[in-house]
Amino acid sequence: MIRRFLYAAAMIGFCGISLWAAEQATFVLNNGEQHRGTLVYGRGSNNIVDGRFHLSASGNELTFGIDDVAVVDFAGGTPTPAERQALPNDNMGLMVMRNGSVQRGHLHNLVDGDVVQWVNEAGQRNNYSIRDVSRVYLNPRSARTVFNDNGPAAAVGGRTITVDARQAWTDTGITVNRGDHVVFQASGEIQFAGGPGQSVTPNGGTERRASYPDPTVPVGALIGRIGKSAPFAIGMQTQPLPMPESGRLMLGVNDNDLSNNRGSFTVIVTKQ
Repeated sequence: MIRRFLYAAAMIGFCGISLWAAEQATFVLNNGEQHRGTLVYGRGSNNIVDGRFHLSASGNELTFGIDDVAVVDFAGGTPTPAERQALPNDNMGLMVMRNGSVQRGHLHNLVDGDVVQWVNEAGQRNNYSIRDVSRVYLNPRSARTVFNDNGPAAAVGGRTITVDARQAWTDTGITVNRGDHVVFQASGEIQFAGGPGQSVTPNGGTERRASYPDPTVPVGALIGRIGKSAPFAIGMQTQPLPMPESGRLMLGVNDNDLSNNRGSFTVIVTKQ
């Protein structure tokens, strides 16, 4: 028994992979295969070693090339329609948090047993606890095929807009009619003038003030308006929104002092 244990330990050391961590994940491959097991770590406490993920499943060590994986699923269950609708149509990846928020970007690595290293669209690398992450989409197009989801029905005219946090309103170049339904897929982070280190997603922070363009939604949240009409909330929800007026669609951030803001949101706008 001792001899077998020492032999197994030697083999693990030889492969450079450690089984100390106990975080579980399901790897969904581009061909539809799914493999669930325990994440294992090698050089520098990295799960991705030499371009391959490492997983221990049913006593066997499995490895998957990064390009072969569509989704790394930490939470299990079935993605909601809103989550599927948020999947990018370009080559960008998507990280979905357990609170429902999403971030476009790409996975850097899984490290230290419980950390997801994610690089956002601005090129910033941040660490997130695996316990806070639901799924990481490496290949959203393959994920759509695996989930039998072809995207929003009757969607036309999708356009990617960069919303600068220092600019009052950004013209999308899209004209809408009252009652048109428009889908917004927003991602990214901005820093607002409330103080150093205060970053928010398109859902905004926690503070609301009467002096903001839309006093009903948090500071820094993504908002829209048609022409010069009253602003309306957008945030990170992905359900189609009916347009309140006819005219040119504008996007902005909910803040009354833009001078010290930094960063931008990326918004894919799709008319249905």
